[in-house]
Amino acid sequence: MPSMNEIKKLYLSDKTPLSDFLFIADKTRKRFKKNDIELCSIVNAKSGNCSEDCRFCAQSARYRAKIDRYPLLPAKDIVKAAKSAAANKATCFGIVTSGRSINSPEEVRNIAAAVQKIKKEIPLLKCSASLGSIPRIFMRELKQAGLDRFHHNPETSENFFRRMCTTHPYKERIKTIADAKKEGLGICAGGIFGLGEKRKDRLALAIALRDLGVESVPLNFLHPIQGTPLEDAKPLPPQEILRTIAMFRLVLPKADIKVCAGRIVNLRDLQSMIFFAGASGMMIGNYLTQQGRSPALDLQMIKDLGLNIK
Repeated sequence: MPSMNEIKKLYLSDKTPLSDFLFIADKTRKRFKKNDIELCSIVNAKSGNCSEDCRFCAQSARYRAKIDRYPLLPAKDIVKAAKSAAANKATCFGIVTSGRSINSPEEVRNIAAAVQKIKKEIPLLKCSASLGSIPRIFMRELKQAGLDRFHHNPETSENFFRRMCTTHPYKERIKTIADAKKEGLGICAGGIFGLGEKRKDRLALAIALRDLGVESVPLNFLHPIQGTPLEDAKPLPPQEILRTIAMFRLVLPKADIKVCAGRIVNLRDLQSMIFFAGASGMMIGNYLTQQGRSPALDLQMIKDLGLNIK
């Protein structure tokens, strides 16, 4: 394993050949994860009308993105989505709601009921929830219902965060993660890249997640959506994406590094390279407001690479 200083030099310098960087990352993945791949899937359980101003997000009520907007789904529909995820070989299922937080006890009870039924009917499926900065009492209720993980992305470095979002502070996101850990929940936390941040910002986020003890790290890459402030953003080159995945593997060698949103549109024919860059998981199926590719294609890709679904 390279030291942190060596990782910084490898990532921040253009002199490091990508092939050399990927070789080290792939070797590290095999050491800690062997050839096991974790697949995750999500349901957009409450869509649109978010009060926040995250510049990349189509669900903000401040922007004009054309998306479906609806209140919290009934528990039965969330359970149905979980069963579909399990049928597609997902090992972790995420319940995602738009907005800064879920503040309604009724909504929390609805989500808790869905979690209970999922854990009863699909006991091997890990259940995660991304509900914003909810109070600890709600985290406790969901943990008691059987929730395994809480998902909350810091998204980027503390220094860059204000350029991405002005309606809530970075420290609020960090506190939410810490609160979930205190309630005994596993933590899924990562970021989104291609917002105009620098390599140093991505490195700073990786180090922050390491220091927080995050066990699952979703990496998202901007898919510009018409109607958002970043609709004309220039996409990251595929090789830059692979270099970033490799850096996260080396900074967080024991974590599950998962490639999620933006994989299809940004990586194109290089999608299979994410595993050689150190990824040990990916999202399968649809994303929050965008279609994913056929799960059958992703499952075939994993099989062709000789990897195992965890």
